[in-house]
Amino acid sequence: MKKRRTFLLVLILLVTLASCGETVSPGTADVSSGSGQTGGGSEGGAAQESYHFIYAADCAEDTVQGLMIKHFAEQLEERTGGRMTLQLHFSGSMGSDIECCESCQNGDITFYNSAVSTTSNFIDKVTAIDLPFLYSDVEVFRKTMDDENVYSYFAGCYEENGLHLLGFYDQGMRQTTSNVEIQTVDDLKGLKIRVMDNAFHVSIWKALGANPTPMAMSEVYIGLQQGTIDAQENGVEVVYANKVYEQQKYMVMTNHLPSSMVFLMNKAIYDSLSADDQNLMDELGVEAVQYARAVCDERQEGRKELMAETGIQFIDLDRSVLDEMKNMCQSVYDTVRADYGDEIVDMLLQAVKEAEE
Repeated sequence: MKKRRTFLLVLILLVTLASCGETVSPGTADVSSGSGQTGGGSEGGAAQESYHFIYAADCAEDTVQGLMIKHFAEQLEERTGGRMTLQLHFSGSMGSDIECCESCQNGDITFYNSAVSTTSNFIDKVTAIDLPFLYSDVEVFRKTMDDENVYSYFAGCYEENGLHLLGFYDQGMRQTTSNVEIQTVDDLKGLKIRVMDNAFHVSIWKALGANPTPMAMSEVYIGLQQGTIDAQENGVEVVYANKVYEQQKYMVMTNHLPSSMVFLMNKAIYDSLSADDQNLMDELGVEAVQYARAVCDERQEGRKELMAETGIQFIDLDRSVLDEMKNMCQSVYDTVRADYGDEIVDMLLQAVKEAEE
């Protein structure tokens, strides 16, 4: 499978370069991820390398995730005068999210962005980012992930696994949609709720007394329609994009987790760049994160208004109920401490405290 994907990447790149009137010489660079060729000039007149990079993920173009990478690609080409270009592959055309993450680690593709929980399949310590009810809202999450100590710690986790961190962003907080009215923790007992296929997320909902069912997002609509599940949890963006609201009566603002996302680059390719180009990548990464956050906020309110017009009811839970839900998840915190150490949990708790001040 991996050899076939690598061959396909090489073929795509060769066709692209041929259409631009360029050739790839064997040994000039890893053509599967970025062909380094001498071209263009710097302000001082020295020749600079030209690169043709590849991005892939299992996401639609018209999502925060897709719009973010398109913005990054446009800025990269513009800021380098075409010396660096980025070829984009969406909707799983180069493999599932897990496969694309692995491809980025191996250097088969250069850039990748997706849910933090997807990368936890390879970098287990980042699981701690999704501690339940840790962040009261999306702004606290963003400030926490931008904290120097937090960012540096997780950057190190990714670097140890062949990935260079360009930034954390999000698709808002995850909410709960349901056909059962939820006002108290008692309403969660036995609730048949769809969760992503992630053991950590399953443990959260079990701690809350629900009956979590891992299920592919593509199966959620029909699952709700047929009554296999009564509820699901996701960010507003995903709920709207998949028309989940058509099969649900309520959207309960549980804010139990952020829809945490991460933007990554293959570390070996990053390390091979000049210092100036490395700085450019980091700078454009920060800009892309800020762009994604702004787009997310703008789309959140618009999506909620559109869904409200269809009749779905929004429920804001009392702070005391949310605190009770967090207390019920104490076992999840204990597990993370046991698996990854007190340091990582205490670091996040301190950063959250400072973000809320």
